[in-house]
Amino acid sequence: KGGKETDNSVLNYVKKHEDESGIIYCATKKNVDKIYELLRQYGIEAGHYHAGLSLEERKKNQDDFTYDRIRVMVATNAFGMGIDKSNVRYVLHYNMPKNLENYYQEAGRAGRDGERAECILLFSLGDVQTAKYFIQNSHDNDELTPEQAEAAARRDRERLDVMVGYCKTTRCLRSYLLDYFGEHHTGGCGNCSNCTGEFVQTDITTEAQKILSGVARIQKRWPGGLGIVALVQML
Repeated sequence: KGGKETDNSVLNYVKKHEDESGIIYCATKKNVDKIYELLRQYGIEAGHYHAGLSLEERKKNQDDFTYDRIRVMVATNAFGMGIDKSNVRYVLHYNMPKNLENYYQEAGRAGRDGERAECILLFSLGDVQTAKYFIQNSHDNDELTPEQAEAAARRDRERLDVMVGYCKTTRCLRSYLLDYFGEHHTGGCGNCSNCTGEFVQTDITTEAQKILSGVARIQKRWPGGLGIVALVQML
């Protein structure tokens, strides 16, 4: 995913589900405000929630969402603790969370009434860099020794790898989650996007060979390298 195309996907999804209540999670306050303004621009009754807002504003937005005065909440992961709203029909993740624990908790806010609900995770490699940045800086203010801080960051990076694996896997998503949390299961769920075959596998062996061959020839001709921009333009 990327940029305007992703924003339009989110906008179209929300418009298509105009009678339903949903949450859109973003990794940064900047993205929360961007998506919130986009929805409001198209007349969608949305609220936003992140640590940059005053306590009063956060409380008002949360109450408006809980009591259906607004139907969409755009938020960072600061939103949701203590929310007991049963009729959330969808949870969209505009950015990939930094670990499966967060994703499981946030996605689990959809469909608490037992009715069908959708959880959609939009993923790009840029999300991995954002998550790594947060991990690198999240232990700076903790009262940890340098060794303890590095150990905590290493654990966070391992959990991030598991989250990226979830985004890339072609096996049953429910099975992936249950395996991670040590829960017993019996095969595929028949319900997630992987089980229902909403992805296409394509053999790109020939294309990959051509790409590698092109890069190898450039390295022979210009041993000093051409730089990433020239390489991309050539490809």
